[in-house]
Amino acid sequence: MPSKPEFAVRFVAKEKAELVPVEAPSLSLKPTEVAGPTLVSLVSSGTETVGCYGDRIPSLAFPMDVGYAAVFRVEQLGSKVAGVTTGDVVFVSGPHRSYQCVNEDQVVKIPPGLAPETAVFARMAKISLPALVRSEIRPPEKMIVTGLGVVGMMAAQIGQLLGYQVLGCAPGEKRRRIAQEHGIHATAAAVPITDPEYQKKVGLGLECSGHEQAALDLCNVARVGGEVALVGVPWAPRTSLLAQQVFHSVFHNYVNLRTGWEWNMPADPAIHSHRYHIETALRWLAEGRLKVGPGAFRRTPPTDPQKHYQDILHGRLDELTVLFDWRQL
Repeated sequence: MPSKPEFAVRFVAKEKAELVPVEAPSLSLKPTEVAGPTLVSLVSSGTETVGCYGDRIPSLAFPMDVGYAAVFRVEQLGSKVAGVTTGDVVFVSGPHRSYQCVNEDQVVKIPPGLAPETAVFARMAKISLPALVRSEIRPPEKMIVTGLGVVGMMAAQIGQLLGYQVLGCAPGEKRRRIAQEHGIHATAAAVPITDPEYQKKVGLGLECSGHEQAALDLCNVARVGGEVALVGVPWAPRTSLLAQQVFHSVFHNYVNLRTGWEWNMPADPAIHSHRYHIETALRWLAEGRLKVGPGAFRRTPPTDPQKHYQDILHGRLDELTVLFDWRQL
């Protein structure tokens, strides 16, 4: 167990993040637990930053420890741990904390040679997979992704990997450029509703921005029987659109509008569980089929989390998200 002081990122109030000392894990692990020092953890720009830090989730209360994507090196094993060994580098849906201690079944081994700062993006790649697995629209149909933050950028890459004709849409030139650097072949500032190449010809739309206008635009460009999946969380109203406008488009265009909630898994957990999707994303990252370039994240020690959450929340981040490097602490 750790002999030095342990730390965690904590939201102590609305829009107030601090690196705080925390109690080290117990000296004795439970039989199926593994533990070790965190290498990196990845910030979620949506749920974590807007929902928790920005206090958009009414059921939560401050102070709160946060984070759900981390990579750590195993240095302690419980007496009954069988699938992990000391020295293994593993992914866990864990918090921003300098030391992780979790049950063995919560970790996934990182493929050999895959850098921790790349591997941790498996969590973000996994978010759109349930929507794609459940879709009845098959490649090589046209697919539009709206919102090219880290979730949308990964979703567009996965769409191309699976064989869809993907168009990634985001109003900001910076995000379109990052998407292009990550291999997205076609990008646009907005959904091309009047373009004959796309008008009523799009089979699948993944709305990853949480913007109601983007969802309506996808419904308006979809082909008969097309699908629109709401992957991004609509944290707050962005427009004065009426629900009737969405209903009108869905009804008259025969659109299947559905949830893109990441935990909406197919019935068989052995095939499409959270773990299975993380393993798949890790394999694609290791093979180079999914890319994470330097423009995707700001790497920083977790010593001043307040600055970085403020930059994300108020649109001052040049990259898509922030990676805390605990090795620099």
